[in-house]
Amino acid sequence: MDIKSISLALAVAATALSASTSLAQSARPVSLGISAGAAIPAGDFGNDMTTGFNGTVSLGFTSYGSPIGIRVDGMYNKFSAKDDFPGVPDTRIIGANANLVYSLPGTGIRPYLIGGGGIYGLKAEDTGIDQETDFGVNGGIGASFPLSGFNTFIEARFHHVFTENFSTQFIPVTFGISF
Repeated sequence: MDIKSISLALAVAATALSASTSLAQSARPVSLGISAGAAIPAGDFGNDMTTGFNGTVSLGFTSYGSPIGIRVDGMYNKFSAKDDFPGVPDTRIIGANANLVYSLPGTGIRPYLIGGGGIYGLKAEDTGIDQETDFGVNGGIGASFPLSGFNTFIEARFHHVFTENFSTQFIPVTFGISF
C-alpha cells in the first residue's frame, strides 16, 4: 500500500467514527439541559419592561434514529420596568412547558424546531398582589453543537401567555449545555 491509500483509509475511518459519535450524542434517549440568556419582552409587555434574564432547566426524551423528541422545560424569567414607568414593579415569570422538538437531519451542527404549551406564573414583585397563573404557548428555533461527552445549543423561542388584561409575550434567547 502506498501513502495515499493509507491516508485515504484513515480519513474514511475518522469520518465514519466522528459521524457515528455525533449521531450517538445527538440521539441520547434521555438528556438533561441547562441554559441561560436574555429574555426580550414583546407586545404590550414590551412597552413597560426592559430586556431581562432567563434561566431554564430541560429534560428531553427521544428514540434512537427519530427526528422527533419531547422536552419538558422549567424556566425562570425576570424583567425590570423601563425608566419611563417608575411605578411599574419588576415582574417575574416562572413557567413549565411540554414541547415537541423536530431535529433536522444531519451530523455535526443540528438545527431544530421546538414548540409546545404549558403554565406560566406571573408575579409583579413587591406589590402584595397574588401571583397570576395562566396557560401559554411557545415556538422557536435552535441549533445543537455536539462536543465530546455533551452538546451545546443556542435557542430562541417566542412565548405568548394568555393573560386577562393585556398580552404577555417574550422571547428568550439562550445558550446552554445538555448531557
